[in-house]
Amino acid sequence: MTSYRGRIRLRSAHIQVFAHRKEYVNSYSMRHDSDNELLSDAVRMVFIELSKLDKILKKPVKAMTDLEKFALFFEYAPSQEHRKTVNKIIESEEALKVAGNLLMNISQNEKERAIFRSRRKFQSDLESDMATAEERGERKKAFEFAKKLLARNRPIDEIMEDTGLSLEEVESLK
Repeated sequence: MTSYRGRIRLRSAHIQVFAHRKEYVNSYSMRHDSDNELLSDAVRMVFIELSKLDKILKKPVKAMTDLEKFALFFEYAPSQEHRKTVNKIIESEEALKVAGNLLMNISQNEKERAIFRSRRKFQSDLESDMATAEERGERKKAFEFAKKLLARNRPIDEIMEDTGLSLEEVESLK
């Protein structure tokens, strides 16, 4: 571990999850163990091994992909040894300029880092609360609709299909 302006950070150079693979980006889908059926094409795990970036670090910045630039930024931003290359990478992308400025600002002192963490937590909590409220509102609408369908003597299987409610939920409304 190394310390970067008071912040403890694991050096990824010591960690290689997929040592047998030369690629620094490895993507995996979720599949069933026995028949290899794909669970969902929307669920994927992508591993970016920052410890495998040495070759990319030697490429000209203009020849780097956006992913390569971001990966190098995350790995080498605190490194004095690679400051010149990191600065070129930061200047090449507007989003990295913003990230670089933010990193500089929050790295200045513990108070700034605490404020940043507090804002991030507040934003995350707010988004979670909004998602929960939205979900509750949708469920409430589904129950109200199910009550109307029951009052019209619609078949339970049709009510379940139209509302997304379970058999137990529909029957609890009777």
